[in-house]
Amino acid sequence: MPQHEPDSNRTRVRARARRNLVLLVWWAITILGLFALSIGGPWILVIPVGVIGILVASNTIAVVRQTGPEHNALEPGRLERADRENDPVAVAASRSPRRGAKEKARRQGTLAYSRGRLTFVVHGQQGRTTRASSVDQAGDQLILDIAPAELALGMRPTWLRPTLEFTANNTHHFIEFSLPSDLGSGAVGSVVAAAWFDQLVERGAASSHR
Repeated sequence: MPQHEPDSNRTRVRARARRNLVLLVWWAITILGLFALSIGGPWILVIPVGVIGILVASNTIAVVRQTGPEHNALEPGRLERADRENDPVAVAASRSPRRGAKEKARRQGTLAYSRGRLTFVVHGQQGRTTRASSVDQAGDQLILDIAPAELALGMRPTWLRPTLEFTANNTHHFIEFSLPSDLGSGAVGSVVAAAWFDQLVERGAASSHR
């Protein structure tokens, strides 16, 4: 059988390890819930066990299809390479104007870094623009286009705050890399977001919280 080369992206390896651990725990919870029902547990458990089972299954499918945020985790030095070799990087993410914003306030799009500029584009969104945004002919809304040196980063992402937070042009941005249905949003999302945080600092972004 062919031997798989070890993944050289340490950030992705760490995120995947956390993903596997999270899935293991939630699968165990689901199986225990099913076992409790099978031995005569209260039927009220059907609803939470069913919801958890659906989430666990969808998260497992995301891993198999490699659509989770861990698969696009930045390798060490990735943004520096983007500048040095003119090799852009772009990942799926969501942006909201404040932490913990409801789903209606979130906008799915692409966070990208190229030619020394950090951008966030919401696809297919038409609407009112601000001083820091514009709309192109394809209907994509560019709501961020700025050099790292002009960013004021917030707290470094953690398990409990797995978002990339910063202020640009007097506008607050909260970037999340996990969907609300992601059971590993804290464990995995914090690793992915922290990699962006650290590398933006390396590219000149200001941060008073390390």
